[in-house]
Amino acid sequence: MGDEKLVIFRLGNEWYGVDIAIVEGIEKMLPIVRIPNSVAHIQGVINLRGNIIPVYSLRNRFGLPDAQITEDSKFLITLVGRTQLALLVDGLDGIYDISEEQYHETPIIVKTEETAFIRSIALEGKRLVMALDTNYLLSRQEQDAVNKIIEEQTKK
Repeated sequence: MGDEKLVIFRLGNEWYGVDIAIVEGIEKMLPIVRIPNSVAHIQGVINLRGNIIPVYSLRNRFGLPDAQITEDSKFLITLVGRTQLALLVDGLDGIYDISEEQYHETPIIVKTEETAFIRSIALEGKRLVMALDTNYLLSRQEQDAVNKIIEEQTKK
């Protein structure tokens, strides 16, 4: 796996991280326009400087209850495959250098198709951080549907 920089964020009391290489930006909250009958886990879209970006609810995907949006809430603008997504997070902790020795394999008992997005678990200080592989957040059908939403919203 090697050393890398992780953008570490919070959902409730849990810590997650994504490789900084896929993070295109960190943005304060913007108005979310809801898309009726949308793809699972997509809360709507945001207009970020003229770009229409779907908002992906990690809380929903991970089975966490909805939470109030606060001034700590942020969007992590990321790439999932070739699709740009705004990951809605409760709070951002920072960018950390994580060495290869800090990574641990995901225990085999929790490895399933539904948890494929957990690439590994990092020990950062005294906390456990689930390092995510965003390529497993969306199925192929969901990626196609998200791309269709973007096309339709861009035409308006």
